[in-house]
Amino acid sequence: MKPQVKSYLIMALVGVSMLAGCATGPSEQATQTSASNRVLEAYDVPDLLAQAAPAVSQSLDKNLPDDVAATDRQRLRNIVNEAYSPEALHADVIERLRESADSAGQQKALRSAADNLASPLAQRMISLESATGDENFAQGFSAFIDQPATDARKRRLRIIDSLSDDMQIVQLQTAFNVALLDTMIRSRNAVVTSDKKVGDQQIDRMLANTRDGIHSKLDQRVPLMLLYVYRDVDDATLQQYADLQSQPEMVWTNKALSDAIIASLAAAGKTVPARFNAAS
Repeated sequence: MKPQVKSYLIMALVGVSMLAGCATGPSEQATQTSASNRVLEAYDVPDLLAQAAPAVSQSLDKNLPDDVAATDRQRLRNIVNEAYSPEALHADVIERLRESADSAGQQKALRSAADNLASPLAQRMISLESATGDENFAQGFSAFIDQPATDARKRRLRIIDSLSDDMQIVQLQTAFNVALLDTMIRSRNAVVTSDKKVGDQQIDRMLANTRDGIHSKLDQRVPLMLLYVYRDVDDATLQQYADLQSQPEMVWTNKALSDAIIASLAAAGKTVPARFNAAS
């Protein structure tokens, strides 16, 4: 799965934390943390998180006015790299996923999902997704989607549509891009003069438009990409994998993982403009 922040009343959060502390001992917590990490590793989430800092920095380089001093640019870049440290994000997502399982009473679901993702079937299917990074992928994909839409292909596409939904692929990728865009705009505001800042209402419109645009494009594109990625997988195996991902424990874990990733990115992103302003 390559690319919801929740808010709680303070007292409710404290209550949940106290209950979780009473119900979960050190040994069980370590087991849950291990399960969370296994899920992240299976989906190559560390690779996804490592893309955050470069993406924000590159976007800032393109959008900062020419009158922003080189020293401010470098200072902002350093803050972005620290805020989006892959190691820190990784640890934070693991903890958020574990806490989600504890608060929702889904500890068993998380462990089952980790076991499912370690199966040869899941490992094979997830490894095929790495082909999207190959140099020749775009050319092969373009030729593939130009082929006639046969009945057999349509049947496979229906399976993949369901699979994509259960894995939260479009939702995660959309939210991932929007979260980083939000950080870029607000970090830019921290550096530029007042006449060049983007107002809150305009930011909200930009994020909403971006969210709608990305989601619409991915909703059409992702199933076709998966159809190409899994082109050499027979129908029975494809259905078996779709069935695995549709299991309640997998559906819950995929959604909780997506939420944890976006919450972690959002929390890290908020520190960037704050840290820049504090040091100014």
